[in-house]
Amino acid sequence: MMIDPAVLALATLGLVDSISFMIVAPSLAFYVEKLGGTQDAYGFILAVYSFASFCGKPILGRWSDAQGFIVPYMVSITLSNLGGLLYAVAPAFASTQLELVALGRILGGLGRANSALGFAYVARALPASERTSVTAILGGVQMIGMAIAPLFSALLADVNFDLCGIHFDNLNSVGLVLFVINLLSQVLVYFLLPDLAPNNSDEALDQGDNESEWSKMLRFVCTIPHIGIPFLTIFTFNFNWQFIETALAPASADALGWSPVQVSYVLGAMAILVFLGMTSVHKLSQMGVTDYTLLCYGLLANAIGYLLLYISWHRDASVPAFVIPVLISAGSFAFLGAPNRSLFSKSVDATPELSGLEGTMQALLSMASSVGGFTAPSVVAHYCLRTPAMVDASSDAREFTSIALLSPALGFIIFLSNIVVGEPEEEETVCDKINTKAMDETTPLNGDRRRSDGDYGYSPRPSRRRSLLETSYVRGSCTLGPSSDVDIFIIEP
Repeated sequence: MMIDPAVLALATLGLVDSISFMIVAPSLAFYVEKLGGTQDAYGFILAVYSFASFCGKPILGRWSDAQGFIVPYMVSITLSNLGGLLYAVAPAFASTQLELVALGRILGGLGRANSALGFAYVARALPASERTSVTAILGGVQMIGMAIAPLFSALLADVNFDLCGIHFDNLNSVGLVLFVINLLSQVLVYFLLPDLAPNNSDEALDQGDNESEWSKMLRFVCTIPHIGIPFLTIFTFNFNWQFIETALAPASADALGWSPVQVSYVLGAMAILVFLGMTSVHKLSQMGVTDYTLLCYGLLANAIGYLLLYISWHRDASVPAFVIPVLISAGSFAFLGAPNRSLFSKSVDATPELSGLEGTMQALLSMASSVGGFTAPSVVAHYCLRTPAMVDASSDAREFTSIALLSPALGFIIFLSNIVVGEPEEEETVCDKINTKAMDETTPLNGDRRRSDGDYGYSPRPSRRRSLLETSYVRGSCTLGPSSDVDIFIIEP
C-alpha cells in the first residue's frame, strides 16, 4: 500500500493540529496563573482561540476558491508559527505577558482555521464515492494525535533551560513545541501537496441575477435541507464533544472523587474509540454502506449516549455507570464527521449555482463547528452542570440540571430531520464527471499509482510551483495560482 503524498501532507496537518491543541489545554490554566492572570483571563484566552479560528475560516475558504490552496496554507501555518513563538517568549515581557499569550492564541486560532482547507481540498480533488473513506482516515489520524499528546506533556515536565536570555520551563516550552511541529508540517505541505486550480467558474454568473455570493450561499443553506442540515449536525458534533470535555472533570470529582489523572484516562479512551470508529467508517464506506446510513446510526447512538449520560451521572454512581455512557457517546462521533462532510459535499456539488464556491461552503460548515466549540463550555458550565451545593440540595443527586437534556435532544431532532428529508438522490455531479475521466475506481490509498516512467500525474510540476511561490514571497505578493487544473489522486494504469 502506497500512501499518496497529498494524503500524507493533509494527515500530518491533522496530526499537528490535534497535538497542538492537546498539549496546550492541560497547562494553559497553570501558565495563566503563573503570569498573574485570573480565572476570567484564562477563560478569555481559552475562548479567543476558537473565535479566531471561527473568523479565519471563511477568509481562507474564499481564498482557496479564488487562488488555490498552497498560499493560504503557507500563510495560515506561518501564523501558527508566530503564535507559538509569542506563547513561548511571553514571560520575557513583564508588562505584557498575558497580552502576548492571548495574541499567540489568536494567531494560533487563525492558523487553525486551515482545517477548513483540508475538507475543501478533499471535496475538490476526489469523486464523491471516495470522500468519506479519505476523510475518515484523516479524522483517525487526528485522534492518534489526541492520544499521543500526553507524551509530549510528560517530556516537557522537567524542562528547565535558558535560550537567548529567555528562561523556558514546562509551561512556556509548549510554545516552542508548537513552533517546531507547525514548521515541520509547513515544510511537508510545501513539498508534498500539489496545488489545485482556482475555482474560477463563471457558471453562477450566467444565471442572469445580481445576487451576492454570500446571500446566495445563505439562501441555499436555509432552503435546501441537504445543505442546511449538515450545519446543524456539525454544530451538534462539536457542542456535544465539548459537553463531555467541560463536564467530565468537575462532575467526576464530585461524584467519584476523581483527580485529573483518572479524567485523562477517560479522555484518552475517548480518543481511541473515535479512532476505531474512523477505521470502521472507512471500511464500511469501502464496503458500500451509504453515508446516509452511517450518519443516521451516528446521530441515534449519540442521542442515546447523552441521554444515558444525564440519567446515570449522579453522586455516588458506580464507575461503569459513569464511564459507559461516555464511551457510547464517543463511539458515535466518527459516524457524524466524515459521512456528514461527504453528504454536504455531494449536495453542494449538485447545486450548479454554488459552482466555484465549494471551498467557501466548506469553510462555512467548519464555522458552524467552531460555534459549537466556543459556546458549549459556557453553556455547560453555567446552565447544565450543578455545583456540589446544588447537588446536595437536589432530590435526585444528579450532576446535571434538566437543561443538559439539550444534548440528546439535538441528536434526536437531527436524526428525525434526516429521516423526514430522506437520503439525497445519487446523481453524477459536474465534479465527478471531470474526475471520472482521470480516475478509476481505486481509492487514493491502494494500488501503485505511478506511471511507468516513475512520474506522478501532477501538474504543475512541484519545482515550477515552488519557484513561483518563492517569487511571490520575494515580491511581497501572494498571487500564486497554478497554471492548469490538477487532480491529485490520478491513478495511471
